[in-house]
Amino acid sequence: MKIKVKVKTLILISLGILFFIFAVIPFANIELANYFSNSKPEIAEKLYDYYLRYPIALRKDEALYKSAQSTMNGFSRYNIMMGMQLGEKTLDYTTINNTIDKYKNIIRDYSKSDYYTLAYKGILDSYIYLGDSDNLKKWIDWGKLQDYKKTKDISVLYEGYNYFANREYNKAEELLSTFVLGNNDMDYIYYFLKGHIEFAKEDFNKALEYYNKASEIGWQYRTGFFGSVVPDGRRFWLDELDFYKGENKIKGRVTADGVGIPFVEIYLQYPNQGYASRGIDFVAITDKDGYYETIGIKEGRYDLGIGIGTAIFFDKAYLTKNVYNLQVSDNVEFDFEFKTPMKVISPKPEELVEGNKFEVKWEEVNEADYYTVRAVAIDDGSSMTVSIRDENGKNKIKGNKAVFNIEMLKNSPTGYSMDDDEIVNPEAIMGYIHGETMIPIIVNAYDKNGNMLSSSVPMTSRYENVPSIKIVGKLTVGEKLIVNKEYEKAVGYYENLLLEDKDNIKALSYLSKLYIFGWGKGTKDVHKAIDCGTKVYNLSGNADVILRVLGQMNSNDYRDNKEIIKELFDIIPNEYRDIYFYWYRGEYYRALGEFEKARKDFLFTDNIFLSDIIYIDLYYGKYERAIDFLRNNNVRFYYMNKGKLIEGIELLSKLPQDDKEYTIFREYLFRILKREGDYNYRKEDFDKVYNSIKNLGIKIILNEIKIDNNW
Repeated sequence: MKIKVKVKTLILISLGILFFIFAVIPFANIELANYFSNSKPEIAEKLYDYYLRYPIALRKDEALYKSAQSTMNGFSRYNIMMGMQLGEKTLDYTTINNTIDKYKNIIRDYSKSDYYTLAYKGILDSYIYLGDSDNLKKWIDWGKLQDYKKTKDISVLYEGYNYFANREYNKAEELLSTFVLGNNDMDYIYYFLKGHIEFAKEDFNKALEYYNKASEIGWQYRTGFFGSVVPDGRRFWLDELDFYKGENKIKGRVTADGVGIPFVEIYLQYPNQGYASRGIDFVAITDKDGYYETIGIKEGRYDLGIGIGTAIFFDKAYLTKNVYNLQVSDNVEFDFEFKTPMKVISPKPEELVEGNKFEVKWEEVNEADYYTVRAVAIDDGSSMTVSIRDENGKNKIKGNKAVFNIEMLKNSPTGYSMDDDEIVNPEAIMGYIHGETMIPIIVNAYDKNGNMLSSSVPMTSRYENVPSIKIVGKLTVGEKLIVNKEYEKAVGYYENLLLEDKDNIKALSYLSKLYIFGWGKGTKDVHKAIDCGTKVYNLSGNADVILRVLGQMNSNDYRDNKEIIKELFDIIPNEYRDIYFYWYRGEYYRALGEFEKARKDFLFTDNIFLSDIIYIDLYYGKYERAIDFLRNNNVRFYYMNKGKLIEGIELLSKLPQDDKEYTIFREYLFRILKREGDYNYRKEDFDKVYNSIKNLGIKIILNEIKIDNNW
């Protein structure tokens, strides 16, 4: 049967199909992108880019702009604080330059577009985010020559920002005096810039007035300005700020390979303050040469940091300093440095390792006092980086190479994590170096003060490009059970092996760690862990396993098993008596209340127990010993202030030892040293003691204890 279709009908059908392909689908595409632009910008970005590929697309200017905005994510910066680092999307130079090209396409091809001036602003924001003052100045000058008023207004505001960043406040104010108010979009930015200038000049009342005026106008765009997120909460921050109006300033420089980075935001807050989801408000901006200078601040302890565009450090290592908070009692200098990574000669990426040893070799770094080698364990999409000891048991390595014993590393003390059900990560049992997995290797160089001089890995890197090793060989059945976190089955497997061979050292080693960590709440078995670890030592002479068991005990474990634990510490040979041995034995003595013995051991632990050493001295009333210890330049606390402690101790020394408040304080030191109770109990105990004390010296010391414990 023949079906006749008129030519006209075919044409209409064809036109309908073409209309659907070239009109309906693109329209649906861009509307869907707009729908996802706020909630899922990464999806929106892809949809905008799909739209731009259509041969006929009537809203390409919109797609170009919104695709660029989705990429830049509101110009959110990466934050590097003394306490932690945090950030969201990581963008490299190529990605950001492609984004700038999208803005430039709008400038070139869509001069009548509603997105024209926004694209111009996007170019300026991007160059600020990149720390590119030359291109910023070039495009500011371009904007001045345009006929469109809004474009000129943007150029004025961003030139004013450039003057502000370079601390040329008079030039900024003179320029802004020519700005004509009347456009809410521009006025909003104007008032914020005026507020920033007054803030830098330390007229905080005027600054707050301008921030309030900006808030009254509101901001209709999701994107930020001046290369950063919208500072919409700055007025609240300033209103609550209590460390300003001081005489002390922090000055410094932010550099990459010695070259200053402009437009980096400088952040300042109290230690342990936490980090708001909207970001941190700046107290200074770096100038064209990377220098910064904060407002005058009060004497105190601070967490200092920076907000920086991610492309700047994409191929650079950040050089951390051995400083965990900044004590300010006068003008202070502090620099932030990024550097091209040092070179690791071996291993190469995914280098196969046969046998029980592997070597790491690197190019030496000038003025380096020692190096550390770190392994990265990748588990369920997350990673943990741990320092590993060489075959001589050293963490701090001299020279430009080190050899590592894989069996030794399996039992070395190392970091671990536990979930809410108290199930430990497999590496705590297996060690971080084992077969059937790729292990990235990182080398860091440090000076004699513990400040990083270089690192082999930039802040952003894909692990497949990082030097790494892969152990040749297959995991055993028991090891596979451990890797899969089937710990109870692994215990059964290794217990069955012992029925066949009671002297199976590998089974005893794994069981000792499985017993001491347990496989969930209430499954820890200290006695079995000690028994297995002791058998390993008796059979092999290797004390690593028993040390690992001892190191995983808590104060109650030490007290409940004090006799057998004392025997174990006594039999461990001298060659195993490293900082971990003294760490664990010091913890044992402290749990028993033998504080002088604990103090003696803590002195060998590489500054791990500084706080406890001071508490012990105060408990025994040995004030001069405590002060002498604090005046040692090698003694550095994470959070406590040495000056404040000395001040408090000197006042305390004048108090008779039969004084009631001293007795209360001494009894409190006894409880805190013995680690009595859980976190909440100890905090409540502290509050009770603190509120009962009036003596100024004890109060000063208690304030430092509070800071040390993050209460």
